[in-house]
Amino acid sequence: LLMTGKKTYGVRTPHLRALGKRIKREYPTFAEDALARSNLSHEEILLVGMQLGKDIEANTCLLNRLFAIADSWAQIDQVVSKFGWIKDKAELMRRFGYLKTGGEFKKRAYFVMLMTNCVSEEYMPLVEDGLRTVPLGEYYTDMAAAWLICDVCVKFYNDGLRLFTLPELTPFVRMKAASKCRDSFRLTKEQKNEITRLSKEFIS
Repeated sequence: LLMTGKKTYGVRTPHLRALGKRIKREYPTFAEDALARSNLSHEEILLVGMQLGKDIEANTCLLNRLFAIADSWAQIDQVVSKFGWIKDKAELMRRFGYLKTGGEFKKRAYFVMLMTNCVSEEYMPLVEDGLRTVPLGEYYTDMAAAWLICDVCVKFYNDGLRLFTLPELTPFVRMKAASKCRDSFRLTKEQKNEITRLSKEFIS
């Protein structure tokens, strides 16, 4: 499941989280010192992300450096999941807007940021804008876009249906989004059937 070109030690996530808490107490400059080195391991990237994601205001520049070297969905998703406490969602997405035109994992980071922060009625325009403007066509980017659409369908069903009709979506993203919806326990059978019909209509 883990595809990365980084050295990997195989440390389980709960142990990394415990170590991350200790690092925060005992080694406050860990993230900056680690990013000054080259060839960070997968686990070191995760530990850096754990330190930086909790204080975006102070750490934006370091986060930018971290996104530049991330090469795995896990490195992206575990780091971005720490951003949920940010109150000004629009400012968050503006600050990291450059990710929209980055590489595969930078674009994934943007979609995961939208999913963990902006799936609400207030910020639905940001979600739609992301799906319209982030270039698709790379696997890990596209899977994050599909995941985002599914999450919207679960929480705001009618908005999710509308996202399926966006002309910028690729057949692959529609197909994967529909598949994720069918796998969800939070959608009814009728809703899943409607999503399947809609996705097939636009794919064909």
